[in-house]
Amino acid sequence: MPKDISVTRLSGWDQVAMRGYMSKVLCFPFDNTKIDAAAAHIKASLAKLAQHRPDFAGTLEVHDGGIVHHITNKSNTIPFSVEDISSVFPFASYDELKAAEFPPGAFVHPRFMMPCRLTEGEPGVPVLILKAFVIPGGLFLGIYFCHAFADGGCLKILLETLAGMTRGIFVEGAKTKKFDAPFANESNVKDENGGRLDALLAKVPEYTVLDALTGPTAPKFRPDGVPMESIEKIGKIFVFDNERLKELRCSVLGASTTAALEENNHGVPAPTLPSNYSCLAALTWAHISKARLSDPVKYVPYIQGTDDVALLQTMVNWTSRALIESNPDYFGNATAIAVTRLPTKDSILSRASESPLDLSKLIFAIEKTIAGVNEEFVCDRTELFSRVSDPRLVGLRFDPRTPQDLGFNTWRFFGADTEWCIPGVGNSGAVKPDIIRRVQMMWNMSGALILPAKATSTTHELLVTLPQSSMDLLCNDGDWMKWVDHVIG
Repeated sequence: MPKDISVTRLSGWDQVAMRGYMSKVLCFPFDNTKIDAAAAHIKASLAKLAQHRPDFAGTLEVHDGGIVHHITNKSNTIPFSVEDISSVFPFASYDELKAAEFPPGAFVHPRFMMPCRLTEGEPGVPVLILKAFVIPGGLFLGIYFCHAFADGGCLKILLETLAGMTRGIFVEGAKTKKFDAPFANESNVKDENGGRLDALLAKVPEYTVLDALTGPTAPKFRPDGVPMESIEKIGKIFVFDNERLKELRCSVLGASTTAALEENNHGVPAPTLPSNYSCLAALTWAHISKARLSDPVKYVPYIQGTDDVALLQTMVNWTSRALIESNPDYFGNATAIAVTRLPTKDSILSRASESPLDLSKLIFAIEKTIAGVNEEFVCDRTELFSRVSDPRLVGLRFDPRTPQDLGFNTWRFFGADTEWCIPGVGNSGAVKPDIIRRVQMMWNMSGALILPAKATSTTHELLVTLPQSSMDLLCNDGDWMKWVDHVIG
């Protein structure tokens, strides 16, 4: 192998990450006469980035056993292209799009997607791709960062580093791909009795082993039910004013404080002001499950026992919680799926949509789950990944068609405050994006995502994707909408 080529086996956490691109666009007002200068400057900035961080200019390949390897070459470049989409974009101008508050549906279309054929026997795929989409008065800087290489926390570092390059500034960040932990760099590990994998699966509620190589981190769909592609889905952004959110948090605190005094704190959560994140997670799960359970349209048959337990999947970055001393500079997937499990009916979940006290208990349950992401949690999952014969068999014990379950995540701190110097963007100096939007080929089934926002933002934007009939019920839920400032889309 030539000396300037390096091949690195990715760690177990990278191996089981979804093998597609994390995709978003940074939206800027733009002088269309400067497109050539803008493209040249972005291309030059990417060339500098490739020299500063050759890992970003690398490619990923799948080798025997489904194992992903990272290939770097000193001659590698980061792909970049420009496309004028003025004739096909649903808004006539950037000003019109901005006046509509950048509705999420404008960015759901195959034109925005980048194929990521990360499969065995196929050529490698780029770690990172950039594409600039142009409309009258606007530029969307598309960022496509492969999830098999990194997670959202790494995406934040990428955006800060690339934005710095456009300003001529070198921004340093974590860059070590090797994850130093037991089992982290092994695969298909056997044990003498053959029962260790089953023991780990019994201990880990979020993962399962798939029946075919359809993963990794793909839902384990039930054999019966309506195919995902046949379900009419929609996405909307629910905007929450921070002051109104504070009223909700104080209402929850007041209810739990009163209960604590009345019951001498027996079985009642400690009276502390919940975070915006945990409050939104609880409120969203309570009302979305209410809408979906009351929706007469069902997409999978009810299974007694399984569907009597509702699941909330919250994403937790563990780099500040586990194995810190041995991995101070780790750059890779480090997002755990923390699952809160509660009875579907006649529980704090079913009552939380109307009861501040039950909402406080639901928040406490979610915060307790998140607090459980510690070193033992991470080590168990690291070992689990190593003992599955092929990472593509690692799946999620979750079917998005079930009405009681929900995935909840946040991108709030990912890139909205980055400052960019691009010809045609702004009058002079560094400019922050007006907004960041997720791009995707089609709507998801059931999920909630807090979108990126500037540190000074006075609101939280929550992107919710649901079946159309369930979304209609959610939008007509007065106990939900009383906390929502307005809806986009």
